[in-house]
Amino acid sequence: MAFELVQGVSADNFHKVHSAYSVNEKCFSATVSAELMYPLITDLIKQLSEPVFFFIELPCSEEEEKKLRKSKTDPVHYNLYYLDNCTLAVAEAIMKRYGQLLINDGLCRFGFGSHSEQEEIYCLKYQVLSVYGEQKKFKKCFEQHKIPYEDDFLTLWDTFTNEAPGVSSH
Repeated sequence: MAFELVQGVSADNFHKVHSAYSVNEKCFSATVSAELMYPLITDLIKQLSEPVFFFIELPCSEEEEKKLRKSKTDPVHYNLYYLDNCTLAVAEAIMKRYGQLLINDGLCRFGFGSHSEQEEIYCLKYQVLSVYGEQKKFKKCFEQHKIPYEDDFLTLWDTFTNEAPGVSSH
C-alpha cells in the first residue's frame, strides 16, 4: 500500500516512506499514512486512563513571531491551548467532530493525554506520531492497524532536501 499524504502536506521523493513504528522504553515513534491516522488515533485515545486532556499547538501569528524570533534559524514558535479534565467520551467527541480537520492541517500539532497515568498521544508535523505510556496496551493498536514494528524507518522529514523541501499548510 502506498504512503498517502494528509491534505496539509506536500512532499517529493517520499516513495520509500511507509507506515511503521518503533519503541524506545515507554515511547512509541511512528510515521503514519493519511488513511490510517484517524482510526489509529481514535483507538489510541480509547486506551487512555481518565481523566484525560486535549491540547493543540498552533503557530504564532506573524506579529508574535517577529517579537519572539531572535534569528532566522530559530524554530517557529507555537501557542499552546489545553482542555483539561475530560472524559474519554469528550476526547472521542473531539476526534469525531474535529479529527479530520486536525489531522489534515499541516501546521497544527495536537494530542491527548491522561492525568492519572503518564500517557500521551502527540501528533506532530509531517505525519509523525509519538505515544508515551505502557507498551502493551498501545502496541496492540499499531498491530490492529497493521502498522509494522521496525527498529529504523524513514519519516517524511528524512526525505527533505534543500532542492525538495516539505511544505505544510493549513
